[in-house]
Amino acid sequence: MKSSEHSSWNILRLRRVTSGDHRYLPEVDGLRFLAIFGVLFFHVIYSATNVSGVTLQTSALDFWLRPFQEGHRGVELFFVISGFILALPFAAHHLVGGPAVSVSRYYLRRVTRLELPYLVALVGFYAAAVALRTPDASSPSFIPDFFLRLFYLHDLVRGFSPLLNGVTWTLEIEIQFYLLAPLLAQVFRLPLVARRLLLGALIIGLPFAGRFMPWAHWTCLFFGAFFLMGLLLADLHLTRSGAGRVPSKIFDVIGLASLLALIFLPDKNYFFLFFPWLLALLFLAALRGDWLKKILQISWLTVLGGMCYSIYLIHYPLLAFTAAHLVHNGQTVFHAYCTVALAGLPFALVIGIIFYIVLERPCMNPRWPQELIARLRRRS
Repeated sequence: MKSSEHSSWNILRLRRVTSGDHRYLPEVDGLRFLAIFGVLFFHVIYSATNVSGVTLQTSALDFWLRPFQEGHRGVELFFVISGFILALPFAAHHLVGGPAVSVSRYYLRRVTRLELPYLVALVGFYAAAVALRTPDASSPSFIPDFFLRLFYLHDLVRGFSPLLNGVTWTLEIEIQFYLLAPLLAQVFRLPLVARRLLLGALIIGLPFAGRFMPWAHWTCLFFGAFFLMGLLLADLHLTRSGAGRVPSKIFDVIGLASLLALIFLPDKNYFFLFFPWLLALLFLAALRGDWLKKILQISWLTVLGGMCYSIYLIHYPLLAFTAAHLVHNGQTVFHAYCTVALAGLPFALVIGIIFYIVLERPCMNPRWPQELIARLRRRS
């Protein structure tokens, strides 16, 4: 028993460091776990089936990869989580009398928390591209693209994602929302019915608007429904709307049904209309369910979920590198997937965890710049 407790304590030492006045919600990190592993499993398929010069064969076993093919929907779950977490302090101030939010401190916190890991990952992969003499390094836009990406402008300017660790397109969308969040949070000043009607109307309407404006795909307008769903969930969570009226086990059933729909429903017809609401049902089930909440609060799930930013930043080039060296002509899709999953996933996870421990987690301390400067002064 003591050994188990000691092991659990060691695991929890790696948990994400939170700041602010709100209680830590481990189930939200559990949702982060679902999101990042959905993305990981999807990118295993993508990297395995997109090796230059390699043609894979189909087989009956490919059917078993179906649950992983929609793993990219973890990105939109990340957007909902971002909307929820960033809205909480603003909503708490307006709805339940919480402290006022310093907007300048809010923006500074985004910089100190996110920029250094992003910069190190960006420089690291560009340096690796030069060292390995990849096709990216010989492109005329290699250096200009670096500076565009440094300021989260690549996709807006170019109109497409970069080839070198192109998954960072989502971070450009996130940054746009971070900049707008204090303004969007003013919706919590409105009366209950008015703000929920407004948020609901925007969540329904924005997916239509985004599809009629091709340029919007590279802005948070296209994905605005997911961020705004996070605001609506923050409202429901803080005001406890409907709490106690619906049995927790009903939320468990709803959560399981929404998760299965997210895994198996294809991106056809009008799925985009239901997508934000399916994520909302899963989110509510995580907050108010019984067994689902307990599952998402398991220590190692919450710890890995809290590492999602580091893992997301660096996982895809490592998976692509693994696929390029292990996937070859004549393999079936299923064989290639298993090869990359067994070799590439542990590789990406280990490097991601090290990156988190060494770089990202120290940046979770809001005072790390001041403490670093003080330490350097003492040494000098």
